[in-house]
Amino acid sequence: MARSKSAVRTRDADRTRARILASATRVFAAQGYAGASTNEVVKACGVNKRMLFHYFGDKDGLYRTVILQQWVELKEWFDSAAKRYLEEHGSLPTDTPTLLQESARIACRFMAERQDFVRLMMWDGLEGGRAANSIWREVRGPLFVQVEFLLRAAQDEGQLPRNLDPAQLVVSFLGAISFYYAFAPTLKEIIGRDPLSAQALKEREEQAVRLLAAVLSRRA
Repeated sequence: MARSKSAVRTRDADRTRARILASATRVFAAQGYAGASTNEVVKACGVNKRMLFHYFGDKDGLYRTVILQQWVELKEWFDSAAKRYLEEHGSLPTDTPTLLQESARIACRFMAERQDFVRLMMWDGLEGGRAANSIWREVRGPLFVQVEFLLRAAQDEGQLPRNLDPAQLVVSFLGAISFYYAFAPTLKEIIGRDPLSAQALKEREEQAVRLLAAVLSRRA
């Protein structure tokens, strides 16, 4: 059966939009919002600039979409990990420490594979955080609330001191995890090997999980 013209147009439109978004992700990750231009984006992906404005409105809309996509993909990693765990074990873990450690492991793997995510978050923070703040209700907030809930549960279960503020702990562990991937090019002398090699990334993941486990081993 021949495909309808509308289906072909929709598929082509989706592909064009995806090409623009992929190109914009690379350009913004390399130069930040202020340093990047829409001319560079369309040149890199080979589309007419009119198409960029058609799909994203303007540079602000394009940048916000790039940041939003990064956080949506992080959420999808958590969702996929939960689905795989459920398929392998028949049920999700119910103990809080395991859930928190798995969350740290997923965050490490995501940042190791998605270096653009780390660069984009650094640029956005340096430039005022406007894009990241604008998507708080859509995806960043719900992710934060989930982790904060687990930390409070750990306190209620006596596995985490109550003098540690859960919100501050989220910030602390985000820093502990993201710093490595953000500054990996400067860490070779510290760890004695290529920080982004498979072995080094595996070791870093284990160290991050062990750090969280050590905090959780302290009683209130």
